[in-house]
Amino acid sequence: MHVSTASSNLRFSPITWFPLLLALLIFATYQLFPFINQPDLGGTTISVLTASRSNNELGIATNGLILIPVAAGTMLLLGLWNLTNIQLSRAVSALTALMGVLMLEYYVVFTRDYLKDGADYLSAMGPAFWGLLVLGVVMIAQVALPRPAAERDFQLRTLIANQESAIILALVVLVIVIGITNPRFLATRNMLDVLQGNAYIAVAAIGMTMVIVTGNIDISVGSLIGLLAIVCGRLVVGGAPIWIAWLAPLVLGALVGAGIGFLVAYLRVPSIVVTLGMLSILKGILIIWTSGQRVTGMPDAFYLAQMRPFGLPMPVLFMLVLVVIAALWMRYSSIGRSFYAVGGNAEAARLSGISQPRAIMQVFMINGVFVGIASVLYATQFRVIQATPPPNLELFIITATVVGGVSIFGGTGTAIGAVLAAILLNTIRSGMIFINISPFWIQAVQGLLILVTVLIDLIRRRRQRV
Repeated sequence: MHVSTASSNLRFSPITWFPLLLALLIFATYQLFPFINQPDLGGTTISVLTASRSNNELGIATNGLILIPVAAGTMLLLGLWNLTNIQLSRAVSALTALMGVLMLEYYVVFTRDYLKDGADYLSAMGPAFWGLLVLGVVMIAQVALPRPAAERDFQLRTLIANQESAIILALVVLVIVIGITNPRFLATRNMLDVLQGNAYIAVAAIGMTMVIVTGNIDISVGSLIGLLAIVCGRLVVGGAPIWIAWLAPLVLGALVGAGIGFLVAYLRVPSIVVTLGMLSILKGILIIWTSGQRVTGMPDAFYLAQMRPFGLPMPVLFMLVLVVIAALWMRYSSIGRSFYAVGGNAEAARLSGISQPRAIMQVFMINGVFVGIASVLYATQFRVIQATPPPNLELFIITATVVGGVSIFGGTGTAIGAVLAAILLNTIRSGMIFINISPFWIQAVQGLLILVTVLIDLIRRRRQRV
């Protein structure tokens, strides 16, 4: 009883609210206060400064400024996470410091460019420039503040061993190293492209997460995305309402998933065999139907992936909303928990009243819906829909899922890890271009990451048995 009271008091202590307070201060400083005082424009905020080149009279370096709202947004989530469980205080403190390091990278880039150009506008920098610098230092320094003792399950070393946290750390290190090597990597447009370019892959990886959690796999997703994208485009070109063109891939994806699930669940055919056959069938249909011809002539309202509500690319919003829904659903719903049960120990799941065939049917149908959503995002991101999907698309999706911590043996993993891994792989691919490494090496990196992740998973499982 005493522990519960202490936890309740600590929940509303100043140190608990610190991450949220820092996040709000960063957002306010970023949006409202002058970042630089320019000769003609006067006090200019960051949003105005980065709106167009003409708003940057003094030629101040802006590469890396996007890292500030990214760090603030992450801080906001960390602060809310901390409020829900005070035991995470030390973990949140460490991640807050990591975001401070990320935010200060802009100042490293700024200093390098300033000294290189021999600029003299430092005295013109406004309160937002200095305020954000101070806040970044505070974010790093707060890690030394006293924190309540963490429970064993939430110790800092446990967090670092967590796959999602390891990916976040790898992402931050990559952004810092590549950004310092080539500041153009930190340009706002490139950072948004890293998130937006493969958002449809991240969405497909959410569905693949559920499939692999049950101990199965689907290697036909790449061909299915390509086929459903063509269906989406041809429907709207043929005169169908746009909403029908967007909805049809989801329904067809669910039907294909139901067919795969039936063969795996009730006829006991291994999923790799079924989906390998489906991959060939879908490729054949795609080639015969399209004859290699691209789909063009879609109306402007069709391009869902090119819309930018709230100033954010639509694919990024889809990715964020779907991963949150999927993570909560897999953790708290009975169907989501049944996936983990079937993949972890099918016999124990059966004895506890869980129908393995039903769970497998459900997971492949849900995966089909996510593949349908991914195909719509893929079909609407450019003005042309190619007759064939990108090569090795299914390998990229499976790699993101496995590297994200989803055990290839089933039973463990989260959708959040898969999405983070998809972003990590795209960051690596983009970074290779900026540091003059052939992007063809990405396949070798993917293979290495899969091997390392599987080996780590094997070691973890052997330790659990001992």
